[in-house]
Amino acid sequence: MNRTSLWIGCCFAVAAVSATAIIGCNMHIGWRIGLTFVMAASIGAAFWLFSRQLKRRSEEMLQDAQLSAIQLMNHQRHDWMNDLQLLYGYVRLKKYDKLPDCVETIKERMAEESRIAKLGLPELIMFLMQHRTSGGTMPLKVIIPEPLELDRLNLTVDAVRLTNMIVESVHTFRFASKEQGDAYCPLQLAIWCEPNQLNIQYQLEGKLLRPGEVAEKLRRIAMERGVRLEQLSANQHDGQDAYHIVVPCSA
Repeated sequence: MNRTSLWIGCCFAVAAVSATAIIGCNMHIGWRIGLTFVMAASIGAAFWLFSRQLKRRSEEMLQDAQLSAIQLMNHQRHDWMNDLQLLYGYVRLKKYDKLPDCVETIKERMAEESRIAKLGLPELIMFLMQHRTSGGTMPLKVIIPEPLELDRLNLTVDAVRLTNMIVESVHTFRFASKEQGDAYCPLQLAIWCEPNQLNIQYQLEGKLLRPGEVAEKLRRIAMERGVRLEQLSANQHDGQDAYHIVVPCSA
């Protein structure tokens, strides 16, 4: 508990004691007026401190969001500089045959970033963008086959719960134990829409040490949001285990 919260509690305690004394004690009218003033002043001070605390928290949240945006811009600037240096290197070495593939890779990444930016959920967009560029040993490969605006879909899960579900699922894979030799394990996250359902699929490019624990955590995350989790075996999906969450939606 911080100091402001402690002061707010003290103010309400003083107000409660004053109210109890006014109601339960037989005292002179002057004392009643004085205690009424103390009670009102205590309640007013408590609400003033509470409003200051809310303002401070909102300022801290805004500052965190701004810092996240700056970090994202720095990471993207770094990626663009790497691409430019690669292109410049091919030109200097006169390896012109390499340029079309390099440009095509850049175009694909631009299209992917554009589709992420149009998802319509700001918190989810920031999370996906950040973990694409700064995922460490588990970078996020986001696959959105067709443009998708999640805020326009009539989903059974609201925007906040959908964002939290995806964030928790990604962190489940990030902190899960991997087999030795699989320290670098990109995670593919595919999002696409079909009639009456939104599909979210996770596929780790590596081996989990305890896949049963991961499946159980993902199942709990899905159940808490009232959606369905399907586990696709390695034989069903390109030799890698995949987890498929289905979020119902109506037209």
